[in-house]
Amino acid sequence: MNNIQRVLLSIYLPITIFILILDNLYPGENLVSYIKFSTIITLFLVALRIKKKYYEQKFLNLSIFFIVIADFFLVFCNTIPELSRRVVFYGIIGFMLAYLSLIIAFQKNFKIGSGELLAIVPVLGIFIPIFVKLYPYVPGAMFYGVIIFGLVLCYMVWTSISTLFRGYFTPKISRYVALSGFLMLVCDMGVANELFNPAFAGQFVPWLKNIIWVSYIPAWTLIVYILADDNLLR
Repeated sequence: MNNIQRVLLSIYLPITIFILILDNLYPGENLVSYIKFSTIITLFLVALRIKKKYYEQKFLNLSIFFIVIADFFLVFCNTIPELSRRVVFYGIIGFMLAYLSLIIAFQKNFKIGSGELLAIVPVLGIFIPIFVKLYPYVPGAMFYGVIIFGLVLCYMVWTSISTLFRGYFTPKISRYVALSGFLMLVCDMGVANELFNPAFAGQFVPWLKNIIWVSYIPAWTLIVYILADDNLLR
């Protein structure tokens, strides 16, 4: 673990806890959303300053850039009621581009073996039941966008977990990649419920926000942590 990685863990994990506390003390407050958005911006700025010697690092940096764009629409614009529902689609596009960048970075030594087949079980085991429950509530043309997004999300998470079996990254980095991908899946399933589940849509649900942000910030902190590593590859 180098100095940048130590700083990342010592700053962003406490920030995650701080945000969880704020969400419960001040539910739905715009200031909390600004703090969340600022946190992601600072992660991007840290990633931008890291010297990159691997091809994969550039796509990790690009993925965080797209996350900033996505959060602008889904977090910052959420503080403007007349905009919040109209820009959700653009936020989804931002996340999809981020995940495509991660796929490019992590899909090395592609193969489908027993490990890869096993890796798809937790991905589909989480995604399919939630999709079946929520798809009737996805409005109009957005349904097709959600289908495409879901495919990209599942492929990205599967690819991330599959790095454990493909021998391209070091074992340590592969574990971090797999964990970050799984956390993103948990986060996005929380967001899906927040947007489309009639029991939660249009209201602030603290425990659901907690699930989203306790997985979201650590997931992208891990991406910057991976980006900052001095020895990514075997």
